[in-house]
Amino acid sequence: MHQVSFTRLVGAFVLCGLSAAYAPALAQTTYACKDWRGQSYRSLNPCPQAQKSGLIHYGPQAQPEPRYQPPVQRIERAGDELGYMSPKCATLQEGIRTAPNRGLSSATVRELRLTFERECSDEQSNALRAARQGQRAQEELREQEREMALQQKQRSQEDIDRYRQQCAEMRLSIHRRKQRPNPTEGELRDLALFEDRYQARCIPS
Repeated sequence: MHQVSFTRLVGAFVLCGLSAAYAPALAQTTYACKDWRGQSYRSLNPCPQAQKSGLIHYGPQAQPEPRYQPPVQRIERAGDELGYMSPKCATLQEGIRTAPNRGLSSATVRELRLTFERECSDEQSNALRAARQGQRAQEELREQEREMALQQKQRSQEDIDRYRQQCAEMRLSIHRRKQRPNPTEGELRDLALFEDRYQARCIPS
């Protein structure tokens, strides 16, 4: 008798546990209702038909479909000749260059090209020639600057070598003067002055 009661009691506890485990899954959907006074409340059961209700779903929300974004096309770099052209022709050339990323129709681009060819082709040729001449002038200027920097470096190295040579000769002269036997007072004064000059010129302070 007691064995049967205990088994039933365990079974009841198991059923209660399962009900508790599945409770969140069963409570995923609730209803937003209003009573006869207009006050809102939520219910696990559908609202009465006389009341205005709305279904509320708790869980992952549906993500909106991503809008299609056309790929950005790569456009060419603006040419150096642009700075040598009139504002009208430069604007036309830029309009043609950037047309793929501005969504212009093929007919519009074709019309731009025809207008540019008719009104700006000669000007573009002259601008291209002027741009090339400007590039050559800049290259020559840079080459001259490099040559001047190299010459300055060479002169600086020559000055350094000359300075070192002069200091070496002064040291040698001081050594020879100190080796003279029986120097006079004048020679000692000259030696002291020469050492001071060497110290000021060749020994960093």
